[in-house]
Amino acid sequence: MNQIEQLHAQLILHGLLGETFTVAKLIAFCSVSGAGDLWYARKVFDSVHKRNRFMWNCLIRGFSMRDHREARVLHRRMLCAGFTPNGFTLPFVLKSCAAESAFSEARMVHSLVFKLGFEMQVFVMNALLHAYTVCGSVELGHKVFDEIPQRSIVSWNSMINGYSQVGDLRKAFGLFKEMRDSGLEPDGFTFVTLLSVCSQTRNLNFGGLVHHLIVVTGTGTCLILGNALLDMYGKCKELNAAIACFQRLPVKNAVTWTTMVCALAKHGLIDRARCLFDEMPNKSLISWNAMLSSYVQCGRCRESLSLFHQMLDSGVMPDDASLVTVLSACSQIGDLIIGKQVHERISANIVNPRVILYNAIIDMYAKCGSLDMALELFSLMPTKSVVSWNVIIGAAAMHGHANKAIELFEQMVSAGFQPDGITFTGLLSACSYAGFSEIGEHYFHTMNHVYKVSYEIEHYACMVHLFGRGGRLKKAVELIKNMQMKPDIVVWGALLGACKIHGNVRIGNQILKHLLEMGQCNAGTYVLMSNIYSEAHRWEDMKKLRKLMKIKGIRKDAGISLIEINGAVNEFLVEDMRHECAVDIYFSLEGLTHHLMSSRCTFDLSTVCELEAFCNITKYI
Repeated sequence: MNQIEQLHAQLILHGLLGETFTVAKLIAFCSVSGAGDLWYARKVFDSVHKRNRFMWNCLIRGFSMRDHREARVLHRRMLCAGFTPNGFTLPFVLKSCAAESAFSEARMVHSLVFKLGFEMQVFVMNALLHAYTVCGSVELGHKVFDEIPQRSIVSWNSMINGYSQVGDLRKAFGLFKEMRDSGLEPDGFTFVTLLSVCSQTRNLNFGGLVHHLIVVTGTGTCLILGNALLDMYGKCKELNAAIACFQRLPVKNAVTWTTMVCALAKHGLIDRARCLFDEMPNKSLISWNAMLSSYVQCGRCRESLSLFHQMLDSGVMPDDASLVTVLSACSQIGDLIIGKQVHERISANIVNPRVILYNAIIDMYAKCGSLDMALELFSLMPTKSVVSWNVIIGAAAMHGHANKAIELFEQMVSAGFQPDGITFTGLLSACSYAGFSEIGEHYFHTMNHVYKVSYEIEHYACMVHLFGRGGRLKKAVELIKNMQMKPDIVVWGALLGACKIHGNVRIGNQILKHLLEMGQCNAGTYVLMSNIYSEAHRWEDMKKLRKLMKIKGIRKDAGISLIEINGAVNEFLVEDMRHECAVDIYFSLEGLTHHLMSSRCTFDLSTVCELEAFCNITKYI
């Protein structure tokens, strides 16, 4: 660039800026060459009074590789200046439209293509086809595809890729067959696209067929194709084949290692995934995010948070995906301390957080018990999405603030947002736990008839719970009979819980019999029915049920209490001896119990013991 700048200075010095051909070559070099400077080219271009189409094309081409919005702005300026684009202009404009899914602008360029008579140029039509498919309009893309006079391998690949992106396996492979019938042989990109749709649809049979074709046709397994094969086998849960692909690849990059880590994690082999992650020679941000997410998905949130700190110590800056994953981990285990630290980090380093980050922060505060903070942040959000409203309505419902949930729902509708199924799950849950039977029925009715939201199993479960808690068991049973889908264990569990509240052994027995016949009974169902028998003093039935549980080896998972002291979360089970201060804790508890017994307190002894034991436990942590 130093020599180019000197040359530019000479042009200015000798008054040669009017030499259009020379200045155009200067702009071309700065715009397109890897050794050039695009913004320097823009300055030179802006200083030129006599421009030609070649200059516009070079600048648009340069910006199409670095600043897609600017490329489109330049194209509009070119048209306003009276210059007609040609076959070298439009493909780069369409490339920028595809990069930012600018569908409206792609349609405008489409009209230019036909107005200027470029529909016979395959290069232009391929770019238009690619833009439509990337923007998600596969139908329009197919119309363009049908109008291409002589389709190249790029045309076929773009169209196959369009159907691959929407997960249409049948049409993608149908086009592949047409392509081969027309005499064109697939290339590496064709196979990568087909493997991608197999991965999305989890179709191992077609994926194996593609692998066979790769071998038969003698297509070399390059790194990109090898990674695609590895991803397909991993997502189709064919772990041995995935491992074989990984081991056969002579060259591996961060994508290869990350894909293998994800494959192991999906099979529940999280420790092996972590070992492989540690062996990874060059970890990318995506690699870190994959491992963080894998820990959270399998419920090992503490390890995810520990890995996040390790990531920061290694100098890797987290992105939105990293931060959302960590906030999710905090939400699951109720770690408000680390959640606040992540929030502070976001506030200090990100000027305008995206909506997805705001949603994750609000969800974290709500699930960690700080509803007021969640509501305050929600009110300060500059831009809200349907997900934002769903999060805050669900938060209000979870904390038992039914009136607030209803108020937020009405605000959401007034603001012009269209509620979805998740919105109504939160709203109906709020009504259910507050006992708002009539209001719940009203929203359940309007959900389908007014807002055109289809009923899902979750909505029926909420209504069964609502009717059951209010003692309207007959209404709940009628609703289950009229459901649009087969009731699951959650729906039956809600009705069984209502039977326990109201002591209805008859309906409880019917539910238990049905679930046993369907093989859907879990530990919670047995325990709940056992408690129903116990409260009805049907001791023999309770004994039989407990015996059946023992024969089947069914045990209910023990509940865990979490106590956070000085930023550390401590877990406790019944008669738990895992804590390092367990001996002191139980010694203190025994002393407290002895003191209460000897003083002959008139209080409820079990309640006092629980409260005082909690206070003593925190003393030793």
